[in-house]
Amino acid sequence: MKLWCQFFNVLSDSTIKWYRDEEEILEVKRSGGDESQVALAIVLASNQDCGVYGCSISNEYGTDTTDYLLSVDILSEILLRDDLEVGEEIEMTPLLFTKGLADTGNWGQNYFGRIMTEAVNIGEGCAHKASRVKECKVQNVIREYCKIFAAEARVSENFGHSLEVIPRYLMYRPANSVPYATVEVDLEGVFANYCMMDPKGKLITRTVSEVEQKCCTFQHWIHQWTHGNLLVTRLEGVEMKITNVRVVTKSKGYQGLTEHGSPEVFEQFLTHHQCNYYCGLLGLHPLKTMDSLQQPAKIKGSRSPLLNRKLGSGSPQLIRKGQSPQTLRKANSSPKVTRKVQETEDSKNGGKPKPAETANVLEIR
Repeated sequence: MKLWCQFFNVLSDSTIKWYRDEEEILEVKRSGGDESQVALAIVLASNQDCGVYGCSISNEYGTDTTDYLLSVDILSEILLRDDLEVGEEIEMTPLLFTKGLADTGNWGQNYFGRIMTEAVNIGEGCAHKASRVKECKVQNVIREYCKIFAAEARVSENFGHSLEVIPRYLMYRPANSVPYATVEVDLEGVFANYCMMDPKGKLITRTVSEVEQKCCTFQHWIHQWTHGNLLVTRLEGVEMKITNVRVVTKSKGYQGLTEHGSPEVFEQFLTHHQCNYYCGLLGLHPLKTMDSLQQPAKIKGSRSPLLNRKLGSGSPQLIRKGQSPQTLRKANSSPKVTRKVQETEDSKNGGKPKPAETANVLEIR
């Protein structure tokens, strides 16, 4: 239960005190200009907490006091009203992306309400959901990617219904020992795993049904869209409604996410994924081809030195990048040297070159 009072025109630093039946029970300090509410929480209120509650403020300008009678009748009426309003009070906050995927997201306006919780079996495929803020971040970021994926899929008439990652909200539970959790719409139907990763880090995908194939295509699409920096490792849900999304990134902090994955996971995906009918409809490139195109430097650098020597020993016209021109000059005789040798022989013969020797020089050139 919460009692509160509020003072206005607070011009200087003040001391606020709470009393019950004229006995001081709490003291707080407030700075000048702070006119917010001052609250007193009564945990597990009962008849023993009834009495006259007073709240006073004191500063250099004087003192002011207000009081409230909490009687047994008033307390019973409050408790009865709480019993009729079944459920636990909560606040829900959505994560908004106002600038598309370039935006890291911001928390929107709070929604207030009540909830009731019960333990139910929602299917073998549903994994335990930890009550952490980052789960809300991951699922809502992938939801934004899925919107773009669905827009591209609509261009193809043969693609059919597209996937939808459902939104997830952050929930604050002030009366609960675990104050933060996540909440989302209840999915009715058969809950199933489409893509997952086992405890040893091995990717597992199913490609029998239409939904499973489209989930694999979504994995391929988002990997290509992010240039291999983001990989979806788990997709679950009911038919086309997807939840329980998990991802890994090549570098920590990519797109504001913290789920950094090992290089082996991405290499495994390149060999594990098999393109299907829907990959072809979206014009996605084969992953092995993409990997070879993304690493041209490694292919050039892996050339054997022996192969370079064989190439260098061929025709002078086959000059390769990085080969020193001095090597060619050493391997072939310089034109200046040829001219000097020719001039020496001409001087010995009276300055008249022989026809056969002249022909030989022209052939060398």
